[in-house]
Amino acid sequence: MAAYNNKSMEAEDLPKKRKHESSHWWEDDLEDKSTIKWNSLEHHGVMFPPLYQPHGMPILYNGEHVSLTPEQEEVATMWASVVGTEWETKEIFRKNFEKNWLRVLGENHTIKSLDGCDFKGIQAHIEAQRELRKARPTEEKKAEREIKQKIDEEMGYAIVDNVREKISNIIVEPPGLFRGRGQHPKAGYLKARLSPEDITINVGKGNKVPICPLPGHAWKNVTHNSTVTWLAFYKDPELTFSNVKYVYLSASSKFKGLNDKLKYEKARRLKEYIEGIRENYHGKIRSENALDRQLGSALYLIDKLALRVGNEKSEDEADTVGCCSLRVEHIKLEEDYHITLDFLGKDSMRYFNTVQIIPEVYENLKGFISGKDKENELFDLITTTSLNEYLKSFMEGLSAKVFRTYNASICLQQQLAKFNELDQTVEEKVKFYTDANREVAILCNHQKSTPKNFDAQMEKLQDKLKEKLDIIVMLEDHIKFLKNGKNPVKTDKKLPTNEESARKALARAKTTVKNMEIRLKMKDDNKTVALGTSKINYMDPRITVAWCKKEEVPIERIFPKTLRAKFIWAMYAEPSWQF
Repeated sequence: MAAYNNKSMEAEDLPKKRKHESSHWWEDDLEDKSTIKWNSLEHHGVMFPPLYQPHGMPILYNGEHVSLTPEQEEVATMWASVVGTEWETKEIFRKNFEKNWLRVLGENHTIKSLDGCDFKGIQAHIEAQRELRKARPTEEKKAEREIKQKIDEEMGYAIVDNVREKISNIIVEPPGLFRGRGQHPKAGYLKARLSPEDITINVGKGNKVPICPLPGHAWKNVTHNSTVTWLAFYKDPELTFSNVKYVYLSASSKFKGLNDKLKYEKARRLKEYIEGIRENYHGKIRSENALDRQLGSALYLIDKLALRVGNEKSEDEADTVGCCSLRVEHIKLEEDYHITLDFLGKDSMRYFNTVQIIPEVYENLKGFISGKDKENELFDLITTTSLNEYLKSFMEGLSAKVFRTYNASICLQQQLAKFNELDQTVEEKVKFYTDANREVAILCNHQKSTPKNFDAQMEKLQDKLKEKLDIIVMLEDHIKFLKNGKNPVKTDKKLPTNEESARKALARAKTTVKNMEIRLKMKDDNKTVALGTSKINYMDPRITVAWCKKEEVPIERIFPKTLRAKFIWAMYAEPSWQF
């Protein structure tokens, strides 16, 4: 059991060590922690996935059956579950798994390479178990849901300042293969099975510490830190490179809501200073001083293109860059003061954009590139720190990332301001909002890969649309028959018996078709754009709430239930509210 090392606690304040108690903590402060005091926090904890049950299925290696130990079999089953997916073919994922797989097997094992392994037997077992699970009786599924609900009711809430708050997630990550974000260099590594000894608990002083759910085990540490918002944290002992995983209150908690509101209020406050900042950095762009020219040019690109600032990754992450860490190889000077930026941004999403810039910045960039190799930094005289220090001279707490939130919110408000209601339906209004949302996502480079089954989904929707169009034709012919009594429509469908009912049915069918066509177009337009990221993290939700109230669009058509809970503080925005 780890020693007590929370220096903020006096010796007499340390609790007596029990099997599930000791102390150690990691900081994760609120932006304004001085205003937040926790009076009590109890009944929170974490749950662990069930232990692995060996299935005894062998694998083939070079055509020969090879038996595995339970530990080896569990790792083989992890790989069998990704066979046939994109992960199987990713070079770095495959390479890292093979290295760890061979380590688990041991030096003297028969298996010497992943290439010679055939996991079809384990795959068949996984598929059979999946089908059995699907075929379970309704009563069994209901009983499982009730057990999960009971656990959630008992352990899924915390009492904070005498208020019951939902916890985001009480189940630790199960063992598996590490995916990481984007082209993570450690993708394919094994994630260990966590135990209570890997978990640190944070509970109010004097409150009940959650009992460790696994008999014979104990929590790694127990702390009583009222200045942070995490309830527990853990770190995979095998993945020394991965981030610490925290258990927080849910997005609907008052702490999360306060942080969100403070973030958007800071971006909103930037509006008061933005013109002065732009005037100042344009002056630096024209400066005789090389450092000032780099500072001004970098901030110009961040402001104009909503680029991330850069220098925000660890050594173990993929080679992603932002504005301050751009290299010469990432930029190409084009004709007529155009530049092309091509680099891997956050989550290894490619940023590829050709844009026209002002001549002064174009000439500066040409000078920054001159005489450098392609691996050299474009802005070699500045850092993220120096750029943020420059910004703080204009506004307290201002940093380059605030520009991203500001520009995303301003872009949404400007796009929505173009709306001109001409007896538009709710469906048409939702499409208009989605188009505005897409402009923000494009500005922020929020991309996604086209779903694998996209074509099949579109074909299915188009088939349904065709059915509805056929119904319209049939109803039109039926109305003619009802009107003049000639050429009755031959169909097995039940049709209206009078002309008035038939015309109402025809109007409903035409409305349905129109809505389906709108949804089809939205789906196609947004197949490579991630709309949710900007909606969750960058666009002030009050802009959306105000617009929905003004244009009488149900907020649930724009914000799903989770976002309505997350942004409950924004729901009071008046229709006239402006960012």
